[in-house]
Amino acid sequence: MFSGGKSGGNDENTPTPVSFNGNGNNITKNDSSATNAASSKISGTSNPIRLAVLKLGATEPRFTSPLNYEKRRGTYLCAGCGISLFSSDGKYDSGSGWPSFWRTSEGNVRNQMEWDGRMECVCKSCGGHLGHAFNDGPARNMIDLEKGVPESDYVVTGGRRMPRFCINGLALQFVAEVE
Repeated sequence: MFSGGKSGGNDENTPTPVSFNGNGNNITKNDSSATNAASSKISGTSNPIRLAVLKLGATEPRFTSPLNYEKRRGTYLCAGCGISLFSSDGKYDSGSGWPSFWRTSEGNVRNQMEWDGRMECVCKSCGGHLGHAFNDGPARNMIDLEKGVPESDYVVTGGRRMPRFCINGLALQFVAEVE
């Protein structure tokens, strides 16, 4: 994006590159503190462990996320960008130690094969690492399929079982449904 005006002795008619930090505030290219603040805003946090999960593909220890035990109705958002990833309607207790889901919200999770053969789950919007998908989810006859399942979710299994999206709690933010 370009904005007119003077910048460092430039002519008034010379456009100056400008980017925005999501709040509508201008960030100039040379302002490193503003760029770092914007980077934290874009990634949803300045928490180094959360950033390690989202940006480096780290995995949090089993049974450490409070979201593994969350029972309220609501929506699970990407901690990096805030897009809806999962609904509590698709959450179940897999016993794995991480929040587990058998379907995504609106297909906002992209699956890609990792070097070791595992299916990695990433946010379609920001590319943040979420966790992994496995083909050992609940049996199709044990769940309510009335609400629909995004076509992309079937890529993981193709069989009689639904996928198990095993997600790092640090990659998620939970928003409880108002009753």
